[in-house]
Amino acid sequence: MNQRRVGFALLLVVAAVVLQTTVFAPGRIYPWGYGPLPVIIVVIGASRYLEPETTVALGFTAGLLMDLLGGEWLGLWAGALTTVAYVGLRLVDEADEGALSLIVGVGALSVLAITLFVLAGTLFGRQLLSRNNVALLILVPSLYNVVIALPTLALTKKLMKGRQTPWSAR
Repeated sequence: MNQRRVGFALLLVVAAVVLQTTVFAPGRIYPWGYGPLPVIIVVIGASRYLEPETTVALGFTAGLLMDLLGGEWLGLWAGALTTVAYVGLRLVDEADEGALSLIVGVGALSVLAITLFVLAGTLFGRQLLSRNNVALLILVPSLYNVVIALPTLALTKKLMKGRQTPWSAR
């Protein structure tokens, strides 16, 4: 385990959570009633450079911070981002460094995370699934994530330095 990479990953997660809960919050930068979710992108980006156990723990930590600082019910984002970290790990070997595969991966994993959040929120009484704009609730933030994915992933790569962790070859 590279402690420097873990430290940078935690720093990126905290920065993304602060950005998401302050800058991209209702009343701030929130076009058409939705904002991007940079925490998802940071978890996806860090999964390319950390060991599997560390990545899943990072996803859970990022989700827990989102739940605590974002005012959500405890565990909703934690479960969604832990799942995204795990799926991101499974897909990291399949993805290449091409912009198209990164954008498609971020879009698909963003849809997965938000869908899991909506489903879990509905199960716990938030009634997110019964909204008349649930498709927009899932798709618009995912599209925002696609727009900010390449600069965010480039920053993650620069801070994490080095090539991907070849964990699946072991």
